Amino acid sequence: MIYCVFPGAFKDQGLYRLLLDYHRRLEKLWPVTLLEIPETPKDILKIIESKKNRALLVSLDAQGEAMDSTRFIQWVTQSSQDLYFFAWGASGPDPKWKPFFSKSLSLSPMTYSHELARTMLLEQLYRAGATLKGHPYPK
Repeated sequence: MIYCVFPGAFKDQGLYRLLLDYHRRLEKLWPVTLLEIPETPKDILKIIESKKNRALLVSLDAQGEAMDSTRFIQWVTQSSQDLYFFAWGASGPDPKWKPFFSKSLSLSPMTYSHELARTMLLEQLYRAGATLKGHPYPK
């Protein structure tokens, strides 16, 4: 199972609609749950603490590992554990939480708003699911 944890509010309604469209499409390919939570340390830490030994926690971070779409698909599908992608707000993750994460992943060497980065994550997950199902989307 894949979970996308989004601390903080979405302000750009156009990007939010696009994210929800990718999520709707994605649900037809594999289960992905969106967890929109308050951007408070208590709420974030609650999820980290409850999942840290039972799932792979992935932090989206500009300094994280970069991979192309093909490598991302391979990595996602090789995981035997639940995946929790944390897509942070503008402040990013608290540095003291970094040891809890199995992987730090960069979507691009460029900087994007957290709303666009979240949408890009859903697009890449959709691309991965479509590729695995032989769907024409990625071509």
